[in-house]
Amino acid sequence: MVKFDSSGSESEMTTGEVVYIDTKYEVKLKMKNGNGVYNEPKHDQFQDRDEMEVLILPDLFSSLMSVPARENPNYASVKAEADDWISSVIKADADWTNRNKRVDFTYLANIWAPDCSAFALRTSADWNSWAFLFDDQFDEGHLCNDLEGAISEIARTREIMEGTAPRYTVDSEHPIRYVFQTLCDRIKQSPGGFFVGKPSSERFYKRWMWAHELYWQGLVDQVRTNVEGRSYTRRPEEYMAMRRGSLGAYPALVNNEWCYGIDLPEEVADHPSVFEIMVIISDQILLVNDILSYEKDLRLGVDHNMVRLLKAKGLSTQQAINEVGVMINNCYRRYYRALSKLPCFGEEADRALLGFLEIEKNHALGSLLWSYKTGRYFKSKEDGARVRKTRELLIPKSLAAL
Repeated sequence: MVKFDSSGSESEMTTGEVVYIDTKYEVKLKMKNGNGVYNEPKHDQFQDRDEMEVLILPDLFSSLMSVPARENPNYASVKAEADDWISSVIKADADWTNRNKRVDFTYLANIWAPDCSAFALRTSADWNSWAFLFDDQFDEGHLCNDLEGAISEIARTREIMEGTAPRYTVDSEHPIRYVFQTLCDRIKQSPGGFFVGKPSSERFYKRWMWAHELYWQGLVDQVRTNVEGRSYTRRPEEYMAMRRGSLGAYPALVNNEWCYGIDLPEEVADHPSVFEIMVIISDQILLVNDILSYEKDLRLGVDHNMVRLLKAKGLSTQQAINEVGVMINNCYRRYYRALSKLPCFGEEADRALLGFLEIEKNHALGSLLWSYKTGRYFKSKEDGARVRKTRELLIPKSLAAL
């Protein structure tokens, strides 16, 4: 296991099962280990279908997800720039660079905000790169069982957001922090093409910070659960409460508000239904991910997965997937109930609210399409296309028994 000291400063190398490393080596070692979204677990090649468990997936493109997606015309040019930049900043090797191009965070961002400017799309793509690199440390990386280290890393990142941290350079020993610093700088400006020449309002930046705080609290709760060894003893409700925070959807959603120049008036942002819709979209995304990532999570030993949690309660794999499908459909019912409780705020506020609602739907749809298009949970893009068409997830029986 790899750890940092609690201050986040460089530590001396030691021998033994627990290895302390200099922070400047953090990213490079993680790239070799291939944790998180960049990890491509080996898939067994089975010719005999009898050796596979065939799992039937629910229709993940129903209700809000049944609409056709639109893409941003700036996608191709922004992708090339964003991929090159993040690889340069973290000094990635060729293997990581190629895998990152396949992960394609810009595709995800371009479904989220098909009408935003190139500058805004680039910022969203870079935020995705930061979020997954940052998250991997807590997910399967060196901070996943280090509560003190996790709290310390979040504290250092919070200082950047609040403007109290020292300025990091591109050659910094903390490239992930440097990336976040550039994002904070950009978010304080206009998204380019909307309100040109005007900085983001203090009200909006507070909302952006608030959303990141929800995410970071979810990560702390996740690490605490790991340390306490309570992964399979939790109730589904407790699991959802933790995961909807650690998923990172809240700051991503507010980031997309910025992409469109949406600055929700306080009476809109503070309405209970507005936050409830953010919760519902987060729940929908994590439940869909838990189905599609089920095989990958089994191979990597990841236990924060609703399918695995329900199986630990006595359900078969197919029963657990069916139950998650019911939960997803219930998200849509919750969405319409929350929508029905929203009042009319007036022309300007309602226009911002409608933009917010469009962003919420695009976010869930983008996450769903991205999983299939990039094949990040499957053997390949082609296998992802097959799963989408047939709704059949094929898992080796020996693996499905776990």
